[in-house]
Amino acid sequence: MAPGCSVWFEPPGSWGLSNSGVVKIGDEVLVVDTQNDVTRAAALRAAALGVAGTDSVTTVVNTHDDGDHWFGNMFFDDCRIVATAAAADGMRALRMDPRRLSELGSDGSALQGWSRWRAETFSYEDWRPVFPTETFDDALTVKLGGGTVELIGVGPAHTGGDALVHVPEAGVVFTGDIVFHRSTPIVWAGPVSNTIAACDAVLALEPSVIVPGHGPVADPAGVREVRTYLARLLEHTLGCLERGAGPEQAYRTFDAAEYRLWAHASRAYLTILSVYAEHRPDLALPTWAESMEVVLADDAS
Repeated sequence: MAPGCSVWFEPPGSWGLSNSGVVKIGDEVLVVDTQNDVTRAAALRAAALGVAGTDSVTTVVNTHDDGDHWFGNMFFDDCRIVATAAAADGMRALRMDPRRLSELGSDGSALQGWSRWRAETFSYEDWRPVFPTETFDDALTVKLGGGTVELIGVGPAHTGGDALVHVPEAGVVFTGDIVFHRSTPIVWAGPVSNTIAACDAVLALEPSVIVPGHGPVADPAGVREVRTYLARLLEHTLGCLERGAGPEQAYRTFDAAEYRLWAHASRAYLTILSVYAEHRPDLALPTWAESMEVVLADDAS
């Protein structure tokens, strides 16, 4: 897609189907995110070796701690694996162990149906967690085959420890889940304002090619769309907070306007909850399972 930069797509980019990157500079190869399961990670490893040829796959960067971006690390355990310190902490917490998917959701729930779909779609046989070997906070320059790759910490935003991967010579930015292209974004951790600022950080790099965590390759206009959506949701939610409305009411009354046809529109509820968690920490908010039940039930409809 650009000199020295390739992207591994998992279309259509919906739940758990994420993008990875392969960057070759000189005689070294860096992989951005390692896929969600054993099958996909093995295929990514083979593809990365195909790009490397007789050279070496030396480095992996995990952009954040969502499993679909690092569960494949076991196929790169001979590499230097880099992530933000907060992302590494999140990985070690292993909030959703893929080996225990069958335990998610009560009988007949939307969450149970979703977890069964994941168990059927993704393979975790003989899976084991492999964690980052090196961490950073704000920024890190990775030397790669005589060139450089810039890692830029922008979390907490989508998760507690997000990072951008910038390849300056190619004009490419791998954004992780800061950007969902043509699909409704999720802000798990927040603040949403930080996620908006992270979009601004992507644009400030003036890239020619932007690889989102999910969805097709984007240009700056695609990032601006995500920014506009998030700014609209934040303004709406803050207004609901001022009026004393609860998070589900804020969700039911949110008008995404021209973005209402993006896939998985119900994810807006998760982002709205992150705004409530930031501004009303005194409120008893839904658990992850309870919030996912709302999102998945609406997503199915």
